Amino acid sequence: MTNHELTESGDGDRVPMGVPGVDTVCGGGFKRGAVYLIMGRPGTGKTTLGNQLCFAHAKQGGRAAYLTLLAESHASMLRNLQEMSFFDASLINHGVSYVGAYRALRDGQLRGLLDMVRRVIKDEKASLLVIDGISPARAFAETELALKEFVVELQMLSSMMNCTTILLANMTAADANGPEHTMVDGLVELAFERHRRRTSRTVEVLKFRGSRHVLGKSEVVISGHGFEVFPRIEEITNGLDRPPPSSSVRMKTGISGLDDMLNGGVVKGTTTVILGFSGSGKTTLGLHFLDAGAELGENTLLFGFHESPLRLLQASDSVGLKLSSYAREGRFSHLWRPPHELGLDQLGAQLLDHVDRHGVRRVVIDSLDGFRLTATDESRTIQFVTAIVNELRVRNITALITDETLKLSGPEVEMRIDGMSALVDNLILLRYVSVGAALRRLIYVLKERASDHELTPREFSLKAQGIHVESNGTSAVEILSRTGSFVLPYARRDSGEF
Repeated sequence: MTNHELTESGDGDRVPMGVPGVDTVCGGGFKRGAVYLIMGRPGTGKTTLGNQLCFAHAKQGGRAAYLTLLAESHASMLRNLQEMSFFDASLINHGVSYVGAYRALRDGQLRGLLDMVRRVIKDEKASLLVIDGISPARAFAETELALKEFVVELQMLSSMMNCTTILLANMTAADANGPEHTMVDGLVELAFERHRRRTSRTVEVLKFRGSRHVLGKSEVVISGHGFEVFPRIEEITNGLDRPPPSSSVRMKTGISGLDDMLNGGVVKGTTTVILGFSGSGKTTLGLHFLDAGAELGENTLLFGFHESPLRLLQASDSVGLKLSSYAREGRFSHLWRPPHELGLDQLGAQLLDHVDRHGVRRVVIDSLDGFRLTATDESRTIQFVTAIVNELRVRNITALITDETLKLSGPEVEMRIDGMSALVDNLILLRYVSVGAALRRLIYVLKERASDHELTPREFSLKAQGIHVESNGTSAVEILSRTGSFVLPYARRDSGEF
């Protein structure tokens, strides 16, 4: 996962948590010797997170203790954790210790629990303490003042013994009105979010003393790998703060007629949207672009939502492209992510991680509609895509994004995500035109930022060798004159200007 950490350099007071994404949303990790409250309803992942934090801490050379009050038995909890990849039985009692503390609370009230915590930290030499099920402590507190004093003493103890303490509580932010909420150093809520028939997990840092942190809810995934956080990509990326490298190098699309229209191809590091109705050739154009890059020795990627890898390579083979060979050589890869399977931020993290690990130079995203369908809040899609585009730009990666138009033919061109035309550098339209009983295909370069381009459309066809664009616009002009058809640059739904 690619995260641009918010931590400040040289912050020795931080304890890296070792759980993907947690350090990012917390601004670089928890503070050494501080007390944090992680709350959420049953099933939101508190116990999984608490245990994963302990194992990760032990693997980094620390020592962790896990205290339970009124929680599931240790045997049951460990049995459930065995399926998680972070679980390591060899660390139990050798870096991770489990202690039942309910009897100390029952017999000695809050003072008894505090004495137990002190003994455990001392005996286990713990630098991380997790107390699971802190809610019963409130029930044993005689007054609000007594609970407040308990929290203060727990903070003093944690600070003096240099042990970061995490409290797990079965409650929500709506219940957070006691001293254990107002006095702790940080407050984190795990929750469920329901959108129509889809339910997802989220985490939100509501409070974090002495540090900036990611505001708002972030995606959470619990799998065989354990607990993983995917922060909102527009909050953690800083593409706008890192100016993209300028370039005058042209990247050929692999379609000679289109390259002529673009004065030699698209400029390196730019983003192009390919617009067209279903079946107009958008994906095939993207395959040409990737094939041309792989032929030059570049690593290329298709990030797709619709075509499986097998079907995509079959389509490539059918038009004479060599992506199957390039895939075997490692110059072409395909990430297939059906819509609704993952959240937006998980998709973005996987895309950028693959790009960075494999040194990808050309990317085709097929299609923009996949992001739109994945988004639980459709209005957020343009913010997410903007962050992705900026991250690709600063990496000097040349990207093509396909997008389906709403109409088969007609004078208006409409994109379904407001703001896209202003965001991208280039805009290419694949358009059907009705001539009598037949449909003909035309290709337009509607926009090429900071560059001259051919304004006259050209006719193109899909043949056994793939897309063929005519050498000039003569046939296209003839078609348009016969039909009296024309194209508007954009139906004014989008505020962007070409």
